[in-house]
Amino acid sequence: MPKRILVIEDSFVFQRIMTETLQGLAPGAVIDVAGSAAEGLAKAGRGGPDIVFLDLVLPDQDGLGLLAQLRGLSPAPAVIVVSGTGDHQAGGTVRALELGALEFVAKPVNAGYQASVEILGRDLGRAIAAWREHGAARTDAAARGIAAPAAPPSLPAPPARRSGFWVTAVASSTGGPEALMKLLSALPAEYPLPIVVVQHMPPLFTESLARSIDQHSALTVCEGRDGMALAPGRVYLAPGGRHMTVVAPRGLPEILLTDAPPECNVRPAADVLFRSLARIREARGVLAVVMTGMGDDGREGVRCLKARSAHCVAQSRESCVVYGMPRAVVDAGLADEIVDLDDLAGRLTVLAGLPAFSR
Repeated sequence: MPKRILVIEDSFVFQRIMTETLQGLAPGAVIDVAGSAAEGLAKAGRGGPDIVFLDLVLPDQDGLGLLAQLRGLSPAPAVIVVSGTGDHQAGGTVRALELGALEFVAKPVNAGYQASVEILGRDLGRAIAAWREHGAARTDAAARGIAAPAAPPSLPAPPARRSGFWVTAVASSTGGPEALMKLLSALPAEYPLPIVVVQHMPPLFTESLARSIDQHSALTVCEGRDGMALAPGRVYLAPGGRHMTVVAPRGLPEILLTDAPPECNVRPAADVLFRSLARIREARGVLAVVMTGMGDDGREGVRCLKARSAHCVAQSRESCVVYGMPRAVVDAGLADEIVDLDDLAGRLTVLAGLPAFSR
């Protein structure tokens, strides 16, 4: 558990709510509070917190600028953004995640004091769990760097190139916005497959994420909508709060959104998307990608796809913020290959049938 926690928040009410909630989640931790960016940076530099909970709206400085300063500290604390849910605030939160914030927590809206404590108790607990998994992965990577290298998983040699794919399906969660930005901005405009993506985020945030990635990608990136036909070179991001599936009622694949119950405690869920692709006749042509994220969403969906001869690429442990989702697929023996994030765009390009490239 974290030993030192710093809350940078200018609202006295939320300072009190978060302090009370964190005391219950991390008993024994030293919890400090700062009401401004200047005070927060000074306390972070002196106290060496394990986690900083950062409000992006501060009276004396833009929160994104403070995030960059916090990440420049040595050692750098994990930064978890605490954000409102308006459109402008969602955009700032997505940008913070792309810049390396570990996770975010949405402030409760129109909730009383006790209800806010309960809501934040759930969400802050999830954020601390993400920090714990992230820290465990870093400790493990450091240990393996000192000791003899661990033997790689026993996987068959992947094909240099494989034709016949008709869609790329991607799953990501914690660390996903930053990883998706890196992947999708590196893919060439000629990428010949539609890309469907599940990133675990609530409404508004996925719309902001799609807009942000679209500005940096040669591909067209948007939120998926009912009835959208899948087209090559386009990326469809599952909207927050809804499951995204792919159906082919007239022989051509299109998007169908549903409000079915959450799976793996999330909606949208990658398992739901992957299962829908497995039901389509061309399921053997699915190129599945499981990226950084906490939990095991995507594993059972990949299992369904593998039964139809799909191909699965898992992001490498070393390049993940949290290795939970790829690890679940690898440990189940469902990954055909494991690829570092920096090499993922090039590998997918080759698998999709285009010449290799380097960046």
